[in-house]
Formats: sequence, structure tokens, C-alpha cells
Amino acid sequence: MARSLNQSVSCVHLTDHGHVLAGGWDGALAMWDVDGTLVWRVETGDRISALALNDATVVATSGLCIVALDRLTGATRWSVALEGSADEVVLWKDDVLAVSSVYDIEHNDFLESAVWCFSIDGEQRWVERMDERPWTVFEAEGTVLAGLGRPRCGWLDIGTSPPFTHATTKSPITCGTAGRTQGLFGLTDGTVVSSKGPILSTESDGLAWVSCLVEGYAATTEQGTLTVRTSEGTEQWQHHGAPVHAQREGLMFNDGYGFWVARSNGQGSRLTIHQGSNGDVLATLETARVRSMTVCAQRLAIGCDDGTVLVWEQGLLIRRMEKGQPTGTLPADDRKSALQAKLRALRG
Repeated sequence: MARSLNQSVSCVHLTDHGHVLAGGWDGALAMWDVDGTLVWRVETGDRISALALNDATVVATSGLCIVALDRLTGATRWSVALEGSADEVVLWKDDVLAVSSVYDIEHNDFLESAVWCFSIDGEQRWVERMDERPWTVFEAEGTVLAGLGRPRCGWLDIGTSPPFTHATTKSPITCGTAGRTQGLFGLTDGTVVSSKGPILSTESDGLAWVSCLVEGYAATTEQGTLTVRTSEGTEQWQHHGAPVHAQREGLMFNDGYGFWVARSNGQGSRLTIHQGSNGDVLATLETARVRSMTVCAQRLAIGCDDGTVLVWEQGLLIRRMEKGQPTGTLPADDRKSALQAKLRALRG
């Protein structure tokens, strides 16, 4: 399916049931059901950078605020202003964990950050302020980890109330992701570190992306070198190209998972599906710049600068690829005709 948020997409999320949520740079937040029907749309007032949800509630960062919405209707339940921009949010047990940061334009640096804990009803439980900015926050190993920049570097276990347990690294953390058994962090010196302690590999440059795979992990440098490795760090394949806007493992191809990479291509992105086992290119698509990518069991979605939200379903995508049919062209109605005219064919 193809839908439009009518503003640049900053965040996109797929639920386990295939519902699609997309947040925008101007504060719009919309949900479509599994058939692509718009369930609700609300205006939160400012850029949405992160989403977290459970069966009843959607929590979003919106500029300086954390906003909690009713998942069924989109109605606002509560909103709390943080100190500085609201950067990340995670639902953890019965609480909402959020990260904020204060940026100083004159010094061109972050002056202070904080980790906040609220009840699901919006009551503040605690706040911990720090000099470092957490650049990545995710659940792993039965807790919540936050990867830090300078001066402390390393990561904090923020799944419990402060003071937090701190694991150190020699360089600042720039990215991170959760796997089934561990978390992975990418550092400015090119190393990939497991949350269990060991350094798994050292890449050629500072890391922009690291992704846990069903078997192994993928690390991408700021210059665009993508390396897929085994769980022990042995190189499987490598792909060079322009800087990467987004990457995810998702959907099955030829008895293995595909690896989706959106690389810079002028003002837009070139989306490529690689065979995860060997790096072979299965298909490509030219899009507006990809700002967010997400995956669930049978679907993968991207959100783009021009407001487009594209969703692929595994069975339909494979059938179209096998028949040699263009997969980037979808039936258009009057509302989507202009959007569909911008889509190019996705070819195997």
C-alpha cells in the first residue's frame, strides 16, 4: 500500500497486527489499519521523533513534550513538557521512559540531557540529569539500555531507578540496536560492542547504523560501507555505496531474510533489497529521502520526506517479483493519483 501523511514523515511504526503509524515533522500522527483504512489522525503540534505503544496507549515525542494518546481513537490522554527536546521514548513495564536534551546553538553542542520516568497515567516518578547525551535507547537483556556520547561514553542501564549502572567504552556511542540475546552498540572509532561486553568487530570508519540479524549483525559506516557479519564477527559480505539513510532486515526471500538498505541518491534515496545470506541485489526502487524504516513479521514500511508511507507485504511482493511485474505501482484512487505518479517501478 501507499499512503500520504501530507507532510515529511519523521517516524514510522508497524504493529504486530500490521497496523501502520506514521508521525511527521510538523506534528501529524496517523494510524492506518491492516487494510490501509485511516483509523485516526491527530495534530500534536511539533516533530515526532519516536513512538512507543501497548494495547491501549500510544506515546510519542512531540518537540519538547511527551504525548500519550488513546490507541483506538487518537484522543490525547496527557502531555508533559520536558527540559529541552524530547528525543526518545520507551514503554517499560508499567512506566514511560523518556530522554530529553538541551542544545546550545552558540556552542554547537548539547549542554545537558535527562532521563525521565512517568507512570502510564503521566505522573512523574523520577528524573536523572547528566552531561552526556543518550544517542540510542532500546530494550535488551531484560532491561533498557542508553548509549552515551562524551564525556562518559559507554551505556547506562536505565531499566531501574537511578543511580544507573554504567558500562564504559573508549569512544562515544553513535547507534545501537536490540537482538534476541544481546544489544549491539556502534562507536565513533568503528567498533561494534556487545552489551554483554566483548568487541565483536572494528569497521573502517565511525558507525552510523548497526542492525541485529537473525544470524549475525550488519554494521554500516558513516561513509556508506555496509558489512554483514556472523554473530562472532566473521565477515559474510560487504557492499559499498553512498551514505545510508535507513536499513533493516525483513521479509523472506529464497529461504532467507532480505536486507533492505536506503542509500542517499541526490535529493532522494535508492532503496535496495539484498539477499541477506550473500548480498545479491534482488530489487531496487527510487524514492524520496527515506527518514524511517520499520518491519514486522510479514510487512516492511518506510516513511519519506515527501510524506509518502510505503508498505510491502511479503507474499504479494514475492509474487510480483516472480512474475516480473512492477511492484512500486499500486492501484490509485483520486486522492492518491498524484502520489502514485511519483512512484517508479520496483524491478527484480
